[in-house]
Amino acid sequence: MAQRIPLITATAVAVPEVPNTSKRGPVRTALLVAVGLLSGAACVMFAMRMMVPPGEPRPAVRPRLERDGASPATPVASTTGDAAQPEELLVPSTEPVEISIRMRPGEWTDESLVTSVEDYRQQVRDMGAPESQILTKVDRTEGGGAVVVVRWDRTLPL
Repeated sequence: MAQRIPLITATAVAVPEVPNTSKRGPVRTALLVAVGLLSGAACVMFAMRMMVPPGEPRPAVRPRLERDGASPATPVASTTGDAAQPEELLVPSTEPVEISIRMRPGEWTDESLVTSVEDYRQQVRDMGAPESQILTKVDRTEGGGAVVVVRWDRTLPL
């Protein structure tokens, strides 16, 4: 049989009132708020300075080559008014260049997949890759996703 558990009742206990001994009045509160705002402004100025240190120009954005027949070896003038970009910025290497992306289920269709692959191939061509050295691999996962890899294998013959 179930036993009866007696209820515990709370009794009111008188708590002595503690006098307010803090020194925070309206003036001190306003001072603390002002110090907080100043420190926040200082943090923002520090962050802005770290992005672009004073005395240095903003980083130039290298424009992409036009797709209407411009060759990758053609120097392109900068849009910031600087001198023309050099033909080759990196030292020639035999290391492969790879563009890869994973797409989750629902993020792609067959048409968008073909468009993405061709866009990545064009980006590798813009880097100077001949068509014979561009390798493309498309894997469709069991869950409905896709993995696209476009690679410029510089060890392959031209």
